[in-house]
Amino acid sequence: MDIGTILALVISGCVFLYTIFRDNTKDTDDLLSRVSEIETKQAVQESSITRIETDQDKMRDSLSKLETQIHDLDVKIEKIITILEQKQ
Repeated sequence: MDIGTILALVISGCVFLYTIFRDNTKDTDDLLSRVSEIETKQAVQESSITRIETDQDKMRDSLSKLETQIHDLDVKIEKIITILEQKQ
């Protein structure tokens, strides 16, 4: 083998290694951007879930208060009906 063939093999080997490195770097950058996008979506969803849970607790408290008020109104209406029946 002469020096030209060895030099061509060395250059082609270097180009091959550079191509592998470049492709892996591109894949890594692509994967990192996708992972960061997924992490952002997950953070937003966790925030939304927390907000919804808080709103659900507030609505549960409001519903409980409304049920109590409705029960009180029902008792008052029964008293009024009883008074009206007694007057007749």
